[in-house]
Amino acid sequence: MTAPIGIMAALPQEVGDVIARIQNPTTTKRARRHYTQGVLGDGTSATPVVVCVARVGKVAAASTATTLIQQFGCETVLFVGLAGGIDREQMVKVGDIVIASAVAQHDMNASPIFPKNEIPLLGIKEIPTDVTWSERLKDAALRCTTGTAASVHQGLVLSGDQFINSAEAQQRLQRDWPTALAVEMEGAAVGQVCFEHGVRFAIARTISDRADDEANTDFPTFLTTVAAPRANALLNALFP
Repeated sequence: MTAPIGIMAALPQEVGDVIARIQNPTTTKRARRHYTQGVLGDGTSATPVVVCVARVGKVAAASTATTLIQQFGCETVLFVGLAGGIDREQMVKVGDIVIASAVAQHDMNASPIFPKNEIPLLGIKEIPTDVTWSERLKDAALRCTTGTAASVHQGLVLSGDQFINSAEAQQRLQRDWPTALAVEMEGAAVGQVCFEHGVRFAIARTISDRADDEANTDFPTFLTTVAAPRANALLNALFP
């Protein structure tokens, strides 16, 4: 039997209507989260999936990813949602999509015992995403943004347990992580769990703000008006 694809988002709006599209759904409650299992698509294109709203932050994301792998047998985990753009050149605009090529925890600091930002005992700072699934997400993102002003980018995505909403914080991340394109609160935790389990993962983030002083206004507005339509377009393109 084909292993199901795990699909995660931090907030309900970020997963759109994909749960409603699942055929023959069954829902299981684990650790206060609801995991909906079933099939997307028909015939030979049908794909078994398990979808869950993980809630916000690295611990919540890690817990959900672990359950998807250990309880439901997922061998691939996909994360979709929103993020703040932080690239120095400001080429990543609000409404664009960033496909992660790697993820890192910008708030990991066990120095001086371990180097700053290095994951203790793993010896790495950045965890690469799965190339094949990242390309599939990129292709889906390109198809669902055709005819719009949105661009699709691919690069490093940062995660940390804080909402970045000031120019000062944005500039600090730009200084410490000069190649980073976006910042959010879950992806690197999912990446570490998948890395340690030997499971594929990929991440797609729509840019809701520039992680600056306007983020407090931009993110809630984007969440209520754009997050669900963008998730629907992306996941419909990925799983027609």
